[in-house]
Amino acid sequence: RRHDALLFLASSSSAQPTSNDPRVELRSIHKVTINLPLGLVIEEMDSSDPSFGVAIIGINEGNAAQHNSDTLSNIKSRGGNINDVESENFICTRDKIMAVNDTPCSDKGFDDVISLISSIESDKVTLELGRIEGSTVVNYYNGICISAKAGEAYGFLAEKCGICIDYECRTGNCQTCVRWLEFPDKERDLSPDGGGGSLHERTIFNCVGRMPRGYQWLHVLDPYGRGNEDAIQGDT
Repeated sequence: RRHDALLFLASSSSAQPTSNDPRVELRSIHKVTINLPLGLVIEEMDSSDPSFGVAIIGINEGNAAQHNSDTLSNIKSRGGNINDVESENFICTRDKIMAVNDTPCSDKGFDDVISLISSIESDKVTLELGRIEGSTVVNYYNGICISAKAGEAYGFLAEKCGICIDYECRTGNCQTCVRWLEFPDKERDLSPDGGGGSLHERTIFNCVGRMPRGYQWLHVLDPYGRGNEDAIQGDT
């Protein structure tokens, strides 16, 4: 049983939640169906008040990560329509579990949610997930995803996903922490009919780079699958 995630720093139970409180932030709802076991680490969003529900705080390299990798591959394979709304099918750290096989659990604690999942008799489960509105899915090369807010540091997000990043200067000069990034067009640049779209690449610095605003998803490439000797194109 896990409590008090650093991803969900909660105020004391006596304080009134605000619109910026992770326990009550507006969330967009979507459903995903994946195989069991899930490979998810979950915990109560407020250990002192289970009624705030349960959120995903980690993804192991298993069925959930494989689901994310397959989702990204399906999006990219379309070529001419990489901005497909299937980006909503990712499973992300920070997502709140709203329902399990259509049984609502947004106000249930850890034990209740685990009981719902454990009672499933098939090899698949449908999760209804709530993702923080306005966030961008950051998908790492191993299929681990996190919903990121604009302005958050890339290094912070990588750490929360268990991604090992080497640093030396932490100022952007040594380029030790440089990684390649794939990303679609910004939402403001999408065509009205939803078609078209381009896949772009550039580099990021995990030490000083921060999340941009307005993208559905970003994909951080495997550092051993993309040569770091390529020219630096700038920081997103």
